[in-house]
Amino acid sequence: MRKVARCTVVVAMIFLVSMTLAPVLFAQASQSSGPVSRGAWTLGVPGLDAETSFTGQEAIVVEPGKVAKVEPMKGVKDGLQMRFVTDQGNKYVVYMGPKWFIENQKVKFMAGDKVEVRGKKFGSAIIATEISKGNMTMKLRNEEDGMPSWECCFPRSVKK
Repeated sequence: MRKVARCTVVVAMIFLVSMTLAPVLFAQASQSSGPVSRGAWTLGVPGLDAETSFTGQEAIVVEPGKVAKVEPMKGVKDGLQMRFVTDQGNKYVVYMGPKWFIENQKVKFMAGDKVEVRGKKFGSAIIATEISKGNMTMKLRNEEDGMPSWECCFPRSVKK
């Protein structure tokens, strides 16, 4: 009887200690791993490279060049990206947005088209804010905060 009581006390103590320490251990693990939140700039963008330093404070760049290919975005269901070659010969992946949004715009992009990509560059990719072709521009994101144009709804500020 005493042996059973001791075992029950030991099991209860282990359970209490583990329940007390578990939230602390999980909190530390979640802080040390996983992607860093980068706000609206990462909406609709697959995971960024671990070695890429992307804070959201990078300058907007404008790159003229040609479309190599428009293709499905890897890691994002129904997302589209553009393979893009600048006039200087640099190659980039341009993250555009959801297929339904891109395909319902007046301007269309095809391989060989001369375009101008505007957005934030990180590594060998550009998160596009605008892509222009001829006298037409497709607006994809807000440059101030990165909020995608396809995200229609946001909290309304209270008017006084």
